[in-house]
Amino acid sequence: MSYLVLARKWRPQTFDQVVGQGTVTRTLKNALTTGRVGHAFLLSGARGVGKTTTARILAKALNCAKSDGPTGEPCGECAPCREIGAGTCLDVQEIDGATHNGVEQVRELRESARYNPARDRFKVWIIDEVHMLSTGAFNALLKTLEEPPPRVKFIFATTEYHKIPDTILSRCQQYDFRLIPARELLAHLKEVAAGEGIAVSDEALARIARAAEGSARDALSLFDQVLSFSGREVRDEDVSALLGLIDRELLLGATQAVAGGDSLALLELVERLSDYGADYRNYARELLLHLRELLLVKVAPEGSRLLAQVVPEERAALQPLAQAFSEEDLLRMIDVLADAEQDLRLAQDPRVTLELALLKMVQMRRLLPFAELVERVERLGAGAPAPARTADPAPARTAAPAAAPGPAPATRPSAAEPPRDERRAGAPGGNGATAAPAAPVSGAAEILAAMGAQGRTSLGQALRGTHAREEGGTLVLEVPADWFGFAQTHQDEYEALARTVAGRPLKVRVVAAAPAEPDPPSESEQKKQRMVQEATSDHAVQEALDLFRGRVVDVREARSREQAGGGS
Repeated sequence: MSYLVLARKWRPQTFDQVVGQGTVTRTLKNALTTGRVGHAFLLSGARGVGKTTTARILAKALNCAKSDGPTGEPCGECAPCREIGAGTCLDVQEIDGATHNGVEQVRELRESARYNPARDRFKVWIIDEVHMLSTGAFNALLKTLEEPPPRVKFIFATTEYHKIPDTILSRCQQYDFRLIPARELLAHLKEVAAGEGIAVSDEALARIARAAEGSARDALSLFDQVLSFSGREVRDEDVSALLGLIDRELLLGATQAVAGGDSLALLELVERLSDYGADYRNYARELLLHLRELLLVKVAPEGSRLLAQVVPEERAALQPLAQAFSEEDLLRMIDVLADAEQDLRLAQDPRVTLELALLKMVQMRRLLPFAELVERVERLGAGAPAPARTADPAPARTAAPAAAPGPAPATRPSAAEPPRDERRAGAPGGNGATAAPAAPVSGAAEILAAMGAQGRTSLGQALRGTHAREEGGTLVLEVPADWFGFAQTHQDEYEALARTVAGRPLKVRVVAAAPAEPDPPSESEQKKQRMVQEATSDHAVQEALDLFRGRVVDVREARSREQAGGGS
C-alpha cells in the first residue's frame, strides 16, 4: 500500500475538524440546519487554510444519505459521503479553473446542469482556483449562476479574491478564510503527533507551526519532512537543521549580550553563525520576531490574548529579559533590526552588516531618554546634582531640588531656578520643610527679577537682557530679538508667573526690544574709509581692478623713506 502523506491522511472530514475557521464552519452549519442554503458559495483565503476541504465537507452535508435533507453533521459512512471523500461521486464534480477556463468548458457545464442528479440530492460543482477562468467563461456562467436549476449548487474556491469580477461576487455567498494562528496549528500538530505515535517536544512543534505561517497544509508537510529525517523520535536540533531555523539559544544569547552591553559576545555570536552556516538575513528575521515576543511579554498583562502568541514554555525564559529592557529600548532595537534585514538583501558583505546592526543595539542601550536628559539639564541649572540613570528610569522624581538663589538685578535676572511644578526646598541644613511663599513684590523691575528666579530654566533664560515697564495693569516685557519668538510663544506662562510674584491681577505683553544704535566710527576708521574712497577713485587703481576683476580689500598709508629707516 502506498504511503499517504499526513496532509491527506489527517484531512478534516467534518466541519468541527476544520482547524482555525470557526466562524465559517459555524455559519455553514447553521445555514444547513435551518434550511437557508444558498445556490453559490465563494471560499477565499490563503493556501492551505481549508477552502477545498470545506467545499468537500459542504458537498457531503448537502448529499448525506442518512438524513432527510441537508445536515450540518454528515455521517461520513454512507455511499455519497465516501465517494465524495474519494473524489469518485458522479453528482459532485471537482474541477480546477486553470484547465477548464474557456467558454466551451462552461457551455458543457451549463448543458450538464439542465439534468437532474443521477442519484444524490444535489448536483454540485466545486471549481478550485476559479479566478483562472477567462472573462468570456465568467460571462457565460453568469446566467446559470444567478438562476441555476433547483437541484444544482456551485462552490468556488480561490486564493486571489481580487481577480474575480464583481458580477460573479454579487451572485455568491462569500466566506473569507483567515490564516490559522500558531497556537491552533500547534494544537493540531500535537493531535497528529499523538495519533501517529511520534515522540516530539512542544518546542519542536512550535517551531514547525511558526514556519508554516498560518497554513495547516504547510505545517503537516513540514512535519512529514521532519519525520522522514528523524524517524519516530524527533529532536529539537533536527527540526532546526532540516528547516533552516535558528537555534533559540542564539536568539537568547543576542538579547542577553545587548542587555549586558557585551559587544565582544555579539561578535563571537556572529562567528558561531558563520560556523553554523546560517543565513544572516534569516537570523535577522528570527531575531526580529524574538524582539517582538519580548515586547509582548513586556507590555501585555497576564491573561491577555497577545500573550497567546508566545509559547508558554518560552514565556518563562523571556520574562527576565523583557524586564531588562524598557519599551523604548525594544522599539529602537526593532527599528534598527528591521532596517538591517532590508539592507542584508543587497549587502556585499552580509556578515559586516549584521555585526554593525547588533553593535548599534548595544550602543543604543547607553543613550539617555530625551525626557531624562531635559530633567538633568534643569536640575543642573537649579544647582542640584543629577541622579544616576537606572535600567528603566522611574517616571516620578523622588527629591526636590535645592532652593534657587535670590532675585538678580532687573536687567540680568538669574536663570538658576527649579522645575516649575516642584516645591522649593528649605534652606541648606534645614529639615527640608516647605518654606512659606515669598511676599508679593511691586515695581516692574522687582517683578521681572522675581519671575526670572521662580520660572523654569528656559523661561528665565529668555528674560536675560529683558527690560520691563508697567502700563495701566499690564507688564510690558521688552525681550531681545534672539528670544522674542520664544517669549511670545510662552506669554501665558509669563502672565501666570507675574500674577504669582506680584500677588495681584496683572497682564503681560511681550514686545521686541528696539535694536541698539550702532556706535559711531572711531577716528581711525573714518580715516581708513577716506583712504578707500581715494584709492578707488584713482585712475591707475581702477584700471588694475578692471584688468584683474578685483576689489579693494585693504588700504595702508605709505611711509616715507626716513620712516622706513632708509638713508638720504
